[in-house]
Amino acid sequence: MANKYNHEEVEAKWQKTWSERKTDVSDIGQAKKPFYNLMMFPYPSAEGLHVGNMYAFTGTDIYGRFQRMQGYDVFEPIGLDGFGIHSENYAFKVGKHPVEQAKRSEKNFYRQLSVIGGMYDWSRTVETYDPGYYRWTQWLFVQMFRHGLAYRSKAEVNWCPSCKTVLADEQVIEEKCERCGNIVTKKALEQWFFRITAYAGKLLENIPKLNWSNKVLTAQEHWIGKKEGINIKYSVVDEKGVSFGDVICFTTRPDTNYGATFVVLAPEHPFISKIDGVLKKEYADQMRRYIEQAKKTSSQDRIAQGRKKTGVFTGLYCINQLTGYKMPLYVSDFVVMGVGTGAVVGVPGHDKRDFEFAEVMNIPVKRVVVSDDGKKGDITDIEDVQEENGVMINSGFLDGMPIQKAIVTMMDHLEEKGWGERVVNYHLRDWLISRQRYWGPPIPMIRCAACEKNSKGERADMPGWYTVPEDKLPVELPNIEDYKPGDDGIAPLAKHKEFYETKCPGCDGMATRETDVSDTFLDSSWYFLRYPSVGSVTADTLPFDPEITKKWLPVSMYTGGAEHSVLHLMYSRFVTMALKDWGYLDFDEPFPNFFAHGLVIKEGAKMSKSKGNVVNPDEYIKLYGTDALRMYLMFMGPFSEGGDFRDSGMEGMSRWVSRVWRMATSSLEAGTDVVASDIVVKGLHKTIKKVGDDTAKRHYNTSIAAMMEFTNLVSDHGGTLPVSLLKMFVLVLAPYAPHLAEELWERCLAHDQVGNQPGAGMSVHHQLWPEFDAKYLVENQVSMAVQVNGRLRDTIQIDIESSSNQKKIEANAQSSENVRKYIEGKEIRKIIFVPGKLINFVV
Repeated sequence: MANKYNHEEVEAKWQKTWSERKTDVSDIGQAKKPFYNLMMFPYPSAEGLHVGNMYAFTGTDIYGRFQRMQGYDVFEPIGLDGFGIHSENYAFKVGKHPVEQAKRSEKNFYRQLSVIGGMYDWSRTVETYDPGYYRWTQWLFVQMFRHGLAYRSKAEVNWCPSCKTVLADEQVIEEKCERCGNIVTKKALEQWFFRITAYAGKLLENIPKLNWSNKVLTAQEHWIGKKEGINIKYSVVDEKGVSFGDVICFTTRPDTNYGATFVVLAPEHPFISKIDGVLKKEYADQMRRYIEQAKKTSSQDRIAQGRKKTGVFTGLYCINQLTGYKMPLYVSDFVVMGVGTGAVVGVPGHDKRDFEFAEVMNIPVKRVVVSDDGKKGDITDIEDVQEENGVMINSGFLDGMPIQKAIVTMMDHLEEKGWGERVVNYHLRDWLISRQRYWGPPIPMIRCAACEKNSKGERADMPGWYTVPEDKLPVELPNIEDYKPGDDGIAPLAKHKEFYETKCPGCDGMATRETDVSDTFLDSSWYFLRYPSVGSVTADTLPFDPEITKKWLPVSMYTGGAEHSVLHLMYSRFVTMALKDWGYLDFDEPFPNFFAHGLVIKEGAKMSKSKGNVVNPDEYIKLYGTDALRMYLMFMGPFSEGGDFRDSGMEGMSRWVSRVWRMATSSLEAGTDVVASDIVVKGLHKTIKKVGDDTAKRHYNTSIAAMMEFTNLVSDHGGTLPVSLLKMFVLVLAPYAPHLAEELWERCLAHDQVGNQPGAGMSVHHQLWPEFDAKYLVENQVSMAVQVNGRLRDTIQIDIESSSNQKKIEANAQSSENVRKYIEGKEIRKIIFVPGKLINFVV
């Protein structure tokens, strides 16, 4: 290979060697210091990996390699989250059957993953579409049902007309499908749900103990959205006092109830269907027209600040028990069912949205709180609305109390009277798990009409429903040709009698299988539990081996995108908590440590196919090599923030990798003739410390900058290193440029006459991180700039104690060849000297 670096030859050689020697296969059973290093499950939704994927995988891999050099037994697995809407839509796009496309994608993705330098344990891959895997995804669904956490219900759900399936709330971003970007509508369908809300409190309570990126923790807190308040029950009557039942309103500010002057229902509120047929025609007609119009407006628009409030009067009233006041009952789209109870008691004097509605509807406004400035006048403008701290007035037994005390006192009063009940509300909604698609694990449930009629079933609250017996799992996904979804909300499997006709586990009569498949996020909610147990005999009878799981879980370090804050991460936490409660796990958090990586853009713009700026790593690996691409991706910016991929920067990194090669090979050729100066030795030990500290913090860009500074230092001081120091530098380089480091390490060992064919144990990736000597970190010299007529001509090293000795520094500077050629034969008219900083000769 001479002195020119041939990345193709070196990288192909070591990829083959690592595979043959099983360099990265983990000894799961014998590991003494387990470290489970995991990157978020990749899903094949395109031709292959793009450079953003490689960015995330590289940052994860560097951390894993570094931890192995700290003495840990690192397990770094890989697999494919290949079931689900992302992969299925791509198969539609390229005109392939999802089963066929899965095989093609797996081959290409694994080919790419095998050349990006990851230390993957290829003996333990997981693919979610493998029946051996989704057997246990179905088992998980069965357990959810048996423990009362899975149920079926008719509900208004999010429907994507483009993807032709329902979406969970978390998959709707600003009223658009997170997958295709189309506007999401509402549709009433029978669906399966997981009762994640049963764990809302636990999910929130555990957040402080998670070592996660702050933006992700904040996103989870907001999505769970805990609110403590009270449900107040109001009797509903018409103008003659005839009762129409009760409406329950949730509020966090019951102290203002003396100022309540109206009640508003969301257009979707179930109370509306109760009164629809008994209202006076004029009220019923206008209410129906209003509700139809509201259905065409997105929730985001309905609650947007500044939007003009609209609504209709129902002709009914709610009785305020405190005052006897008959509050008119309205329907308005500024109230949504997903918040509180879907019914709001309006206090226009102390809530600006309520004031806006009252102003439109000409509803009275009452003041019951005064601010600290004592202002007590009428509230006639929105700026007069008192929402902040204050003191109660016009509120009977609350008068004179600060609002904080009044809130508690009023709650006590309402509960004593039986008019209200303290509650904790959450923004979090149950996880919608069904999908009316083909490409996913069939939901393992059976419905028997005969048992349903006789009120029999596996659960008393769901007559007719049974789980598929565990020994009959998996319910395999049949290979059908009419797999595309329709507009009717009916799953493709519902068209196939040979699939859905079955025997009832309860009565042995004819029954029907569920034809929906489960959400792809169920597949990825437990995959991390499976990886270490792949190949274990016990894992054939359980989804994961108990002993192996106890040894390796929870995951030591999890890395992924912040965009999954309220999707995958929330669902995985919920599933783990449930499995612990059922006795399968001894921990309740799957990822105690999570690092959110940044986003890669290209030439200042987000990568997209429409812009034609998606970076395919294959092209750059062919041109520059895997190691150069890894190094550049990590050098672009902080790993937590991402960076801007520019071809010019890629070329610069390739040149630096070649420089390292030339420095190393020249050092090996020079052999024992190389003697390092003190400044180089000192620089190396500083580099070892700097790169070690920064890699541990995932500050990869500054680690690479430190390595570059060191190679510049070597270049300035002879250009070569003794082999003993070169080996230390190669160890520092190893997590970042694994192929280059392995080749140089082998050559160093050969130079040391260890042998040209070292075994796997002699791999650079099985060595410990080099130790720095603290004595070299002490600064006893300073660098001083030497200028001639204000222009830098050289930099000299001066002992700290001599840094103020002008005469000594003058002599030292004038002896420099770089300086002498600019002052020789010329009169030095003036010398500017700044102790410890610079000396400037004016000629």
